[in-house]
Amino acid sequence: MKTNMHYYALALLLLMSCGGNKESSTKDEALLENSEDSITLNISYQIPGDLPADASEEELAKFAWNEFFALNWASSWPNDQKRATPNTSWKFAGSGPAPGVAVWETYIHRTELRPANGKRTRSLTSGKPYYTFINPVDTTTNNVALSDYWVNLDEDNEIGSAYVFAYDSTEVLYMAKSNLVEYTYVKNNFPTDSLLKIAVDNGTDPSLSYLKKVTQEGATCNSDTASHVICLPCGSDTEEGTIEIKTAWRFLLNGKDDPSRFITKSVVYYTEENGLPTAHTGTMGLIGMHIIRKTQNYPSFIFASWEQLDVRNADMQTIGLDTPLVNNMPDPNVDPHQLEPVVPRNIPATLQSVNTEAHNLITSQNPESLWQYYQLIGVQGIPVDYTNKGQDDNYFMANYVIESDSLLTVFHGSFADPFNASLQNVVYKGESYNMGGCQGCHGQAQIGGTDFSFLLDFGAGKPVPQPDLLLTVDEALENANPSQIKNYVEKFEQIITSKQ
Repeated sequence: MKTNMHYYALALLLLMSCGGNKESSTKDEALLENSEDSITLNISYQIPGDLPADASEEELAKFAWNEFFALNWASSWPNDQKRATPNTSWKFAGSGPAPGVAVWETYIHRTELRPANGKRTRSLTSGKPYYTFINPVDTTTNNVALSDYWVNLDEDNEIGSAYVFAYDSTEVLYMAKSNLVEYTYVKNNFPTDSLLKIAVDNGTDPSLSYLKKVTQEGATCNSDTASHVICLPCGSDTEEGTIEIKTAWRFLLNGKDDPSRFITKSVVYYTEENGLPTAHTGTMGLIGMHIIRKTQNYPSFIFASWEQLDVRNADMQTIGLDTPLVNNMPDPNVDPHQLEPVVPRNIPATLQSVNTEAHNLITSQNPESLWQYYQLIGVQGIPVDYTNKGQDDNYFMANYVIESDSLLTVFHGSFADPFNASLQNVVYKGESYNMGGCQGCHGQAQIGGTDFSFLLDFGAGKPVPQPDLLLTVDEALENANPSQIKNYVEKFEQIITSKQ
């Protein structure tokens, strides 16, 4: 079951990230740490407050790590059934490898944010997760109760760009979630998908006066026009704001992976049996994590990404689902429909230094913590135009296991015409930019009317028809390019034989 890339038509670049429902985004001030006073690393359950608008790369990196600490803190759910809230009594020091349930695990799964019936009626502030798919899913063959699992891996590719395999054989699976702030905002303003679709369309209509208003310099995150377009809530020193998280997972292999260096969870994944996606359970390792957050000083979101330290030694390969286009024509020099090594990329020196500081802080308080085996690989704040890309070490920010292929590793321009240096994909304070990496990619969602969120559009299977499948290499090759499956399988077999 192949997930095709959804292409956004480039619209007039009028939409700037705007405001949300202040009431829905308000968070207990005790759970927010004012980071404008001093940007220092702090292992705490407190989500950091907003950053200064002119934050340095080092300050952005420390802010990102503080988000990582707060979202990976122990959840209160085992004690009170509340979702997206920390256990303030839990102590990190001496707590062992990792909490049983982390705060981010209890966030809102994409199938809860976009339920199969297109209606958001549940509060989701407490209780178990509630997953729904449009088409039938077999949960009885293996007696899987989906609601017993926080990690429901229903994506098998990089947003329709590529499948990813470790050791040439073990597929990487993905999962996307939002915080309660985003879910509550969408539920309150667009309780049905029909209303959500109107807002998406409004967001790309340049003739509407309220859209022009919210794109002006000085527009706030609490604009009274927010109900007409998707303008997600901003965070501040007293409000959490919109947070989305994406994680990457795979089975750990005996003799190749050291499970004592990975956060592992009981997960649900799917294979096809008797014509239906069939649920299975197992234990997988967390190999990558994105955290993106919208704040008042950073209305185009702060994008931060982590990798597990060992994943670059796992012989990672990609299989492309689409041939990259250049000037709207297929690139004659690229055929991604075969196993291709993951494109290498560097971690900026400033981030490496902050990583060392973060790891030292972690091990000084809890030498057993698995957090020490994850590294921040990139962070983006204010967009930078392609012409000034040399000013930002993180311009082409891409995660080794989440944006692994050649298209996403050096992304700029648009999905319809990647690598185009002239196309503009992000609007920030009334100015447009051709931003690269994660922020430029999510800019396709901004100009598509969903305020940088790919969870709120109507392409690429949302609401979700059915979960993607855990594939073998042969199945992935066939999905990517059925006409050449035989040749590529033969080539793959030759690669494996040569390594034995």
